[in-house]
Amino acid sequence: MYVGKTIRIGLIIQFAWLNLLMTIVLSTVVCVLYKVVGWHFLAIPFLPVGTIGTAVAFFAGFKNNQAYDRLWEARRIWGGFTNTSRMFASTFLALLGKEHEELVKSVLIRHIAYLNVLRLQLRRHIPWATTQYDKHRNYVSDAAELQDFQSGLLEILTQNGKEKYYEKVSKLNNPAAAFLKAQTDTITKLKRDGLIDDYEHSDLLKYIYEFLNLQGGCERIKTTPLFRQYSIFSRLFVKIFILLLPFALLNDLSKVAEWGVWLCIPFSTLISWVFNTMEQIGEYSENPFDSALNDTPMSFICRNIEIDLLEMMGEKNLPPKIVPTNDILL
Repeated sequence: MYVGKTIRIGLIIQFAWLNLLMTIVLSTVVCVLYKVVGWHFLAIPFLPVGTIGTAVAFFAGFKNNQAYDRLWEARRIWGGFTNTSRMFASTFLALLGKEHEELVKSVLIRHIAYLNVLRLQLRRHIPWATTQYDKHRNYVSDAAELQDFQSGLLEILTQNGKEKYYEKVSKLNNPAAAFLKAQTDTITKLKRDGLIDDYEHSDLLKYIYEFLNLQGGCERIKTTPLFRQYSIFSRLFVKIFILLLPFALLNDLSKVAEWGVWLCIPFSTLISWVFNTMEQIGEYSENPFDSALNDTPMSFICRNIEIDLLEMMGEKNLPPKIVPTNDILL
């Protein structure tokens, strides 16, 4: 998630340079053919192109709204993980207390591991669910928080002394769900052993079911791309508009002055940049778990939950908070 108060020029160029280059070349060629070669028939009325631009703006805006809804829903879901984790931990600690300190610690550490495994699981690359452009991912690809799933899973299990389960867990289709299954088994055993009663057992399982529900919401967003009729045609319409734009500006700008036709180059470039940026915003917001600079900061949220739970357990040696790198929080 980008948290800077301003957008650096370098970041803008990172995303816009190809479109700017193509637009400058196109508008320059059009101006030369019109002014130097004398092909005045290239000029077309602005009205139909302006009408297309209006329609494209509405269409791209609708796509951006849908993409924003996905992005905001993802952030709300991870906010739910934060709140439910705190309630689960405080309830578990209240029911078992210091009399079963090792058991409580085992369950809460497993929960921290679950959240981090889910984080890695959601960041796995699904080609058909991701934009065809990778600029937004490449920009942060070297960040320390972004790991290969298998190596990240092994690291999490090793940190918690459970590396012997790596071979079994790594072959599962949904390793994160297996962690919740283990939590369910542990809570059920507590009831059978008489450490909690039926009502307490039911209350604790409600938290597990809520985690499953939240995880399902994340997986729904991850595995369902923005409907392609909006994604593909929005991109196509923007390209058509940008292609026609310099031809539509020739007549009006040539009336400004003798040299006015050359204004077509900067104005075409500026207008095309605006429309292309509108298109890119929707494109790059489609998958909020794509390890990109605008995505849900799952590493940051997981670390905050970890710190909260360790503090509840009375731990003093807490991990540091994750801070933005180059104004990007992952």
